Amino acid sequence: MKDRRLQNGLCSVATALNVSISKSADPFCLLQSIAATCGVALGDDGLLMADDCQESKSLFQPPNKRCKLAAKGGENKVLGKPDLPLSKPAVCLQDQSDKGAVSPEEWQNGCMLDWMLRPCTTHQFIKQHLDQRPLHISRQKHQHYFDGLLTKADIQQLLKTQQLQYGTNVDVTSYINGQRTNLNYNGSESTDQLETVDASTVMRRFNKESCSVRVLHPQRWVEPVYKLLSMLEDELRSPVGCNAYLTPPSSQGFAPHWDDIDAFVLQVEGSKRWRLYAPDDSADLLPRDSSRDFQEEELGKLLLDVTLHPGDLLYMPRGCIHQAQALPDAHSLHLTVSANQHCCWADLFELSLPRALQLAGEDCIGLRRSLPFDMSQYVGLIHEEEESAQRNNFTTTAQQMLQQVTKHMPLDTAADRMNVQFIQQRLPPYGLHRREERPDLEVSEKSKITLVRPGIAAMTIEDGSVVLYHCLNNPRILHASHRHDLAEHESEDEQPDIVPGRLEFDVDYGEVLERILSAHGSKGISMGKLQRMLDDTDSTVDLFALVGDLYSEGLVDLQA
Repeated sequence: MKDRRLQNGLCSVATALNVSISKSADPFCLLQSIAATCGVALGDDGLLMADDCQESKSLFQPPNKRCKLAAKGGENKVLGKPDLPLSKPAVCLQDQSDKGAVSPEEWQNGCMLDWMLRPCTTHQFIKQHLDQRPLHISRQKHQHYFDGLLTKADIQQLLKTQQLQYGTNVDVTSYINGQRTNLNYNGSESTDQLETVDASTVMRRFNKESCSVRVLHPQRWVEPVYKLLSMLEDELRSPVGCNAYLTPPSSQGFAPHWDDIDAFVLQVEGSKRWRLYAPDDSADLLPRDSSRDFQEEELGKLLLDVTLHPGDLLYMPRGCIHQAQALPDAHSLHLTVSANQHCCWADLFELSLPRALQLAGEDCIGLRRSLPFDMSQYVGLIHEEEESAQRNNFTTTAQQMLQQVTKHMPLDTAADRMNVQFIQQRLPPYGLHRREERPDLEVSEKSKITLVRPGIAAMTIEDGSVVLYHCLNNPRILHASHRHDLAEHESEDEQPDIVPGRLEFDVDYGEVLERILSAHGSKGISMGKLQRMLDDTDSTVDLFALVGDLYSEGLVDLQA
């Protein structure tokens, strides 16, 4: 009776800790698994093992026959959330506010997501919808909500005046009878080379052949879209992208598919019917890559069938299968604002795990011990469905080793790398003065120094030096593309003049730069306070020269 109560209790604790166990496992093996989850290891004698990465010494000895712990993986559960994404019904909200639309000229930094999502607040959105379920916001009273962003006439003007290329800047596509066709060429058939868009050909196919026109990254040329995305990047501190979709009446340009981004659909002109579906496999929830095109018979559970009208917004989490068709009465124009591409926990761990393994291998002798000679007799593809004491013991030891690796995760370094990538790829902040327009520097100990805008710079350590990256020099024309990807520019003469936003300092400058990067708005810091901090540490930092460099680069402001 006592052993049964102990068995049930250990099983309950293991379940609460998300430890994958077999209910028939020996109580002592259950206790070993629970201890491993807590970061410690118990030897066969019940005592804590020596801290050499807690390696089990039984790898070279006869396995513990009491151990019945299964080595199979657990269910595909979403960490930290009781419900799987897209398992909750979509939410539809009515914007009944008496406040009218706000023109792009009146937008203010720090509240763009609130403006897009009204009446849902950013806090409500993150808590109730992000990564979880679609959200539709209807604005029957505010059909001009997105006026001023982009028009059909703007797209026609872009096609005529910019040297846009098929595939890179513009896609012309149709979806008829379950077949998607790309017409990214001017002639009668496709060629192997990139072609410059002919505006008359594109609009003829739009008007006569029911082809949709997708303009990629309109923020590169359209000022209001640039302003919207730049402010969103300021606010979210992560990459934000955009594509524009112009669709003829009664037409559909793309097959059902899912994307690797969170999508915010802003309906600008006309109306469009959207149908949203959940993927059949939980492994496809919140995917890190976009899907292939699906056939109608492959589509799963219908989550939402809704028609967007001007001013409406639709949010779709990554992995939400969707298709859309313009209504018969008029063309449709919408913007898809994208976020959270390659910004998940797995991306952070991809950057940190290699270094964690290196550090753990240096610190933990257990990770450097030899593998068992007989490993191939119970580990490998042909053994993956087997249950044996040797296999259970091996996998338990491997899990204990991995826990030591995770203790060495350089999360701050990985986060800095992600932040630097964002700083290098993001749009230049909207509304900041050009450096040549700034007044001459006048600085004294009473001067108060502030960063011109939060989030415009990131600091990291490279080869023993402090390196400061900033986005003030980022060219709009390369937003949402890799710096080395200049395919749209045919010759070096056409490539934009890129001056990387990178400043390198001696490592002694690290602490004072940290203070300056945190000094924005009301959190400005005086030169005198910074100098006293340096004096207390006997630093050789030339504060006035440093501030002069940052001011010349356009990163800081000074007030008397």
